[in-house]
Amino acid sequence: MTFQAPEANKHPRNRAAFAAFTAHIERLCRTDPGARAALRAGLRRDLNHPRARAMHRLLTPLLPQGCDDRSAQAHYTVAALIAAQPRHAFATDQEDDEDTADQVGAVAQQVLQEDGEADEGAAAPEPAPYGPSFGATLGHAVMAKGASMRMSAAESRLNLLTRQSLRGIHLHLPAAVNQVRTTDATIDWGQLLTDLVDWPYQSGRISRRWLQDFYRITARADQD
Repeated sequence: MTFQAPEANKHPRNRAAFAAFTAHIERLCRTDPGARAALRAGLRRDLNHPRARAMHRLLTPLLPQGCDDRSAQAHYTVAALIAAQPRHAFATDQEDDEDTADQVGAVAQQVLQEDGEADEGAAAPEPAPYGPSFGATLGHAVMAKGASMRMSAAESRLNLLTRQSLRGIHLHLPAAVNQVRTTDATIDWGQLLTDLVDWPYQSGRISRRWLQDFYRITARADQD
């Protein structure tokens, strides 16, 4: 079975919507312990699993219009990964906007409107640079001062991830994220969501980029 890739010039706007989604989830986890627990319970679960049922109320209004099961699974996985962070990861000293599902929906609606305008003949915009990939995150985890993550462990984990099918990447990501959490490396949740949404038809390109980012960053260790 083959999957049709989305148009390349829509990716930057999609990433903006994905970043708005992950920012909303982080804010929700920071302000609503019950919601955080419900999202965390869905870790490593597929959409039809009984433990994912509580997630539907929280996440369904935030999904893009016309979202298929693969894209929905990517949103559920990233939401669960965010919620599974230790409590101290959700800083309370940040100013909380009155962020609501309506606001995230407004971002999605704006993306749709912009896509429609672009489809009517406007010149294709230049794609914005990608955000930090998960390969870059693993690289930074290895290079961080006093890092507890060894190069060999990160490299093994990355090679395992880049060999995965769609189901496999969703199952193996939680362990990899747990490894990163032992360091100060930051995960770009919006970019990770983008890569998971694209994984069914661009896993080769995404894997290459993760590996290139990792080795580009860790190569500095040999230069020091």
